[in-house]
Amino acid sequence: MKSLHVSVWENKFWLLWEPFVSSIRSKKMEYGWIDSHAHIASEGLVESFDELVSNAKSEGIDKICIICGSLKEIEDALEKTKSDTDMFDLAIGIHPCDVKDAHEGDLEKMMAYLEHPQVVCVGEIGLDYYWDDSNREVQKAVFKRQIEIANEFGKPVAIHVRNGELNAMEDVLQILESHPATASGIVHCYSDTVENAKRLFELGFYIGVGGILTFKNGQNVRDVLNIAPIDRILTETDSPYLAPVPKRGKRNEPAFVRYTGEKIGELKDLTPQQVKSQIHQNYKTLFKR
Repeated sequence: MKSLHVSVWENKFWLLWEPFVSSIRSKKMEYGWIDSHAHIASEGLVESFDELVSNAKSEGIDKICIICGSLKEIEDALEKTKSDTDMFDLAIGIHPCDVKDAHEGDLEKMMAYLEHPQVVCVGEIGLDYYWDDSNREVQKAVFKRQIEIANEFGKPVAIHVRNGELNAMEDVLQILESHPATASGIVHCYSDTVENAKRLFELGFYIGVGGILTFKNGQNVRDVLNIAPIDRILTETDSPYLAPVPKRGKRNEPAFVRYTGEKIGELKDLTPQQVKSQIHQNYKTLFKR
């Protein structure tokens, strides 16, 4: 049996150190913000890569998924992030606006990078009818092929959808219903209807929430967020596009993702740390990182 003298000193020791130990435990459970979709390896941003990362760290961002749309972008991203692989994940895919210049050989070369442990996703892929819908059948074919490749590698997909005179979202939903993404996926920068968001959730998909949420004319995105399960959303910037209020009109960057995250907290009645914690869990569930 321990002596009373020893027990008293053990208690005194714990009383002295308990606040310090509790502080460490608390810090371990704290999360930073996540930017799940940023084009910072693209031309025009990659030249400022170090500055963008420094800005992001100063704003408490601890994870960025870099979207790569070419061999050069994925190679630049791997080189830039090799010293901090915990902070950076990568995605690679052929954007629907680029399919007219895509060849099967190029696609296969790009998708070979899916073997790399940092590459967590196929994207961004999808359909864009805003600028040109004359090649929509080619877009659909390349979209389906990239879903197949994602399935072969067990990777989720990051989907771009933009309507024009024709409804790209309806075509995306029909393709996902007939060609399921078996490792799930996310429709990034979601700005479509509440009804279509519900259809995506039924398919097991996530939605990416970006700067539009903070815009005066972004009520449709706020309506979607109101019905969205908190475990089916991810924060993103889509840098360099769509900077959130109060940075609207500026070049977007990962450092600004906190404004979107804080708006989510306001609408969902959550603290910033609760939002960060949930987004981390969602990210880990989707991307296995």
